[in-house]
Amino acid sequence: MFLKLSFMYSAKFIIVFVCMAFLTACDSPKVNESSQEQGQSETGLKYAKRFSVVHHVNYDVLYLFGNRKNHDTTSVFMISSDSLPKEVIIKNAVWIKSPCNRIASLSSIYSAMFCELNSADRIVAIDNIDYVNEQQIISKFKRGELKELARGPQIDLEKTVALNPDIIFTFGMGDWEKDLDEKLRRTRIPVAISIDHLEETPLARAEWIKFFALFVNKKEKADSIFNEVERSYLSLKSQADSAKEKPTVFSEIKYSDAWYLPGGKSYVATLFNDAAADYLWKNETQSGSLPLSFEQVYARAKDADYWINLSTVKTKKELLSYEPRYTEFKAFKTGNLFNNTKHTNSFGYSDYWETGMIHPERILSDLIGIFHPAKRKEFYYYEQIN
Repeated sequence: MFLKLSFMYSAKFIIVFVCMAFLTACDSPKVNESSQEQGQSETGLKYAKRFSVVHHVNYDVLYLFGNRKNHDTTSVFMISSDSLPKEVIIKNAVWIKSPCNRIASLSSIYSAMFCELNSADRIVAIDNIDYVNEQQIISKFKRGELKELARGPQIDLEKTVALNPDIIFTFGMGDWEKDLDEKLRRTRIPVAISIDHLEETPLARAEWIKFFALFVNKKEKADSIFNEVERSYLSLKSQADSAKEKPTVFSEIKYSDAWYLPGGKSYVATLFNDAAADYLWKNETQSGSLPLSFEQVYARAKDADYWINLSTVKTKKELLSYEPRYTEFKAFKTGNLFNNTKHTNSFGYSDYWETGMIHPERILSDLIGIFHPAKRKEFYYYEQIN
């Protein structure tokens, strides 16, 4: 697992891993011909591949593709501000009345999305306040307006049922059978399982703001936010394309016996490439993480120019407390160590993993400044480790 996906998904997100789906069947949805009314419009998505949406005159149909190895439909939501026409029939679909007024957001990333959409007031539950940087969420929690549903390894089912949210947003690891929690399914509370972390590009992941917007009637605002993100990101990428040299880079640190690096098809690898850096595992075909040994990483990265995204590490001394052999890397010797820890909460979690997923243009700006010092300006998320 990589970046904070290396830390967050190995620590934070595994805590809520068992909180999963509502739908009982995962066969592809069948749409009754009578539902194909005039006024249906295309999805409008440019990059995201793990969900799609079809807009109709009075409702939207949202499809989630929750399997890691394919893009089979695993959940269908019909979202409308009014009652759905009786003639509209989609097999196994869940009807959601939007805007949802009682949202359980079991990831700080999703909570940040709702905050960006000016819909923080609709969140009534989160997973664990320890992982949150967003001040709107922290303030609501201190006022007693939010419940924590997943401080332990499993969701608190009794508390969840008592809260009775309109919908639960959580994440999956792309294995539909394991992502499905039977006890939660029996509660009949709708659950939307996201695998946005498996999107292969930063803009694809950022486009998930359109997904969350459907549930709070903020489609136009989401479009406006994403269009500006896209414009800025592509402009920065174009500037980086003119770089004459591409420094080599690797990332992450070793956990126990494994060093999880981003696959060559991951959104992290895409960020490195778009920042005009030569990621040493760029030719690997995985979109997820690569579990490697220390020796495997050292053999390829010992002379790399840059080493970034080192979990929650803030100093060289702290880094060496995990593994003394880190001193053998060129990037350690030259001081080219950068981490996304410029702003963290009291538990060491960075807002990079909240606002950065919505604004990859900020991350890209930082990375360009790291890899090409002549273009360096004030960092949003990164700092140099000394």
